[in-house]
Amino acid sequence: MHLATRLRHFGLCFILLSVFQLSFGQKPKPADFGIKSKKALKYYFEGLQYDQYRDRGKAMAAYEEALLIEPEFADAHYRLGSDLYVLKSYEDALPHLEKALDLSPDKFPNANFLLGEANFFNENYETSLKFLQEFVNRGKGRRQDLEIAESRLRHAIYSAFAIKDSFDFSPQNLGPKVNSIGNETHPFLTADGSTLLFTGKRPGSTPGRPNEDLFLCEYVDEDFEEAKNVGKVINDRLNQGAASITQDGRTVIFTSCNKEGGFGSCDLYMSTREGNKWSEPVNLGPNVNTKFWESYPMLSDDGQTLFFASRRINGMGNSDIWYCTKDGDGWSPAKNMGAPINSPGEEAAPFLHADGESFYFASTYHPGFGNSDIFVSFKQEDGSWAEPKNLGYPLNSSGEDQGLYIAVNGKRAFFSSTREGGYGGADLYEFELPESARPKIATFLRGKVQDSLTSKSLAASIRLIDVESGDTVRQVSSDKISGQFLASLPLERQYAAYVEAKGYLFKTQTFFLKNLEEEAYFDILVELVPLRAGKQVVLNNIFFASGSFQLEKTSDVELNFLYNFMKKYPRLRIEIQGHTDNVGSPQSNLTLSQNRAEAVRSYLIKMGIKPARIVAKGYGETQPVAGNITDEDRARNRRTEFKILTVK
Repeated sequence: MHLATRLRHFGLCFILLSVFQLSFGQKPKPADFGIKSKKALKYYFEGLQYDQYRDRGKAMAAYEEALLIEPEFADAHYRLGSDLYVLKSYEDALPHLEKALDLSPDKFPNANFLLGEANFFNENYETSLKFLQEFVNRGKGRRQDLEIAESRLRHAIYSAFAIKDSFDFSPQNLGPKVNSIGNETHPFLTADGSTLLFTGKRPGSTPGRPNEDLFLCEYVDEDFEEAKNVGKVINDRLNQGAASITQDGRTVIFTSCNKEGGFGSCDLYMSTREGNKWSEPVNLGPNVNTKFWESYPMLSDDGQTLFFASRRINGMGNSDIWYCTKDGDGWSPAKNMGAPINSPGEEAAPFLHADGESFYFASTYHPGFGNSDIFVSFKQEDGSWAEPKNLGYPLNSSGEDQGLYIAVNGKRAFFSSTREGGYGGADLYEFELPESARPKIATFLRGKVQDSLTSKSLAASIRLIDVESGDTVRQVSSDKISGQFLASLPLERQYAAYVEAKGYLFKTQTFFLKNLEEEAYFDILVELVPLRAGKQVVLNNIFFASGSFQLEKTSDVELNFLYNFMKKYPRLRIEIQGHTDNVGSPQSNLTLSQNRAEAVRSYLIKMGIKPARIVAKGYGETQPVAGNITDEDRARNRRTEFKILTVK
């Protein structure tokens, strides 16, 4: 041992002995501690010395040696139990703390606190409640411990009763292709479940010391493929923390810490993908980021609201959930979600399901089973959020539970956990969400956009509008390289889908998602017709009452889209065509189709389109696109189209 080290040890030992001499008026003796062995006392003081240097391993070994000689050594039991508690070995700490309290009930004012905490984290909630209540009632101990105990007491009271209503919970580890000996956290999936994004801290992920990186893996044939590092465009030598991926898999918003040019310790950044290439990350700016910590980003499925956690000033607790709304190409100033979501504790890991009404998050304050539990709050009719509900035991446990992702079907859920049986550290798991915590079922629309003549992939804009409300529910774009797009959709609505690309006629389609008997999703191929004279398009969302030429209100969305299309191409001249099935006389059908075409023309003229740009013509039943045998075929024949007469 070096001289300086020996001197430090000598000085520390001298200080400890001096403290005890002051306490006892003389050099401490075994009898002062209720024991007989000088050797046991020597081991005890060695343990205190190691504890001063935070060498818990050697300290505990010394206390154990003392207890081998003096099994009833209360102080050694207390110190050993305290060290085991600090190291989170709660189950091992319990017998030593109980023994210390049994031997000397009034000597260790914090023993009830430590026993309350250790039992709580060992999920002995009723026993924890007893010890914590005793500690709070006595009012003796460190102020900090008393504050923690009062807070923990709320959780213990809740947990002691709530644990009795536990549900069946069999999480399935995602396996060695996803998980490693390191940590895997914060899972996010695309709407179709084909791509998983997560944060990993694993050996070799980043050159130098292991940092957190982002990983992607594909879901093929009901199994996840080998996870791959997202790459150095996003992952650098610094930490890339919690992240989320949009439902189409083409935008990642992630946390990056201590990045040059950032606003604070950890900021939020965005990167988009075309084909397989990710763009250079862009800082989301001062309306989102501050000099404080920002993390846990989550973009709503409609792309209009960004949720995240922040420790900025003017919050309700240490970490609150904030949100910004889309403002042009940027974001509005962040707003605190307020009560009942946020609290004096810590809230983090926000997740808004595809239904737009079920909000999940982690909290240390709302009554729960451990340090951090997962809660759900459902949107109420007035737009406010209901009181958060704990998702229950054993999904929530005595550990830190967060990072929940729920698939569009509302059943399939993912989270990270350090539970036994994993591959090391935190692993990713899949489980079935209990019915009481499920959101409304949603579905997804997946497709490809291409040129109708050449089959070349196209970059197009896809808007999905609620026909009844006229609100744009989703707006995505297709990848210019693959032509693919993907969007989630809440059920129990009727949607009008509009696909448009520069130099092409737009295309529409209707999706009636009410009263579906089972889970369903939609795969479509959209072929856009080049904008040329003679080309024509079916207007799938123009509706008339049976036998009438009165436009229904639900037609407004499509008519407004056609109006905007004509404004975009001011020299365009079109023919509005009306078509019917063969029910009724040919003459009555011809008249009906002409009146319907005129109704559409009149609507556009009232909107401001010059009359000379629109011709209305009814074709009756003369141009069917399907046989007039079944109801489905006749419905296809009853249609409104527009044809390009001239482009310039």
